[in-house]
Amino acid sequence: VFLVIAIKRILSSARGKKAVEQSLIKIPVLGPVMIKFGLIRFCRMLGTLLESGVTLVMSLNVAREAIGNQSLADAVTQAIDRVKNGISLARGLSVNIKIFPASVLEMIAVAEESGRLDKELLRIASTYEAELDRQLRMLVAVIEPVLLFFMAGLVGTVVIGMLLPIFTLQELIH
Repeated sequence: VFLVIAIKRILSSARGKKAVEQSLIKIPVLGPVMIKFGLIRFCRMLGTLLESGVTLVMSLNVAREAIGNQSLADAVTQAIDRVKNGISLARGLSVNIKIFPASVLEMIAVAEESGRLDKELLRIASTYEAELDRQLRMLVAVIEPVLLFFMAGLVGTVVIGMLLPIFTLQELIH
């Protein structure tokens, strides 16, 4: 009970929630998936807003909220400040290469120069979405046998726990 209350308190504070999010990002399999998911949401939202004619800074502010992870949103906040100072979006986002890979930054830079940033962001989101879907399918395919062995071990333990007293009683009868 105390553990549940402590976890609930930690997650209710902004600092605790941010610490939990940063810890989740550092987990080997889960972290890259969360980062990629945040990148997809950011690119899709930013591309859609720019396509609708919203200004870049306003679009960045809205897209930052769409990421869903405060640690990742803080990196975008730094990029917004740099864009407000006149730096290009690609250079502004290059502050945190953990979220934005070099290939994505290069595509954004080229799209900015060609004036097709909105379409390129939507294309990046679609490409990464397909890659994330493939990774999640592979992850589920790997986890299925592990869960099957875990369930078999659990059922085996319950069966042995039920049969052991019966065998002990049989020895006492003799």
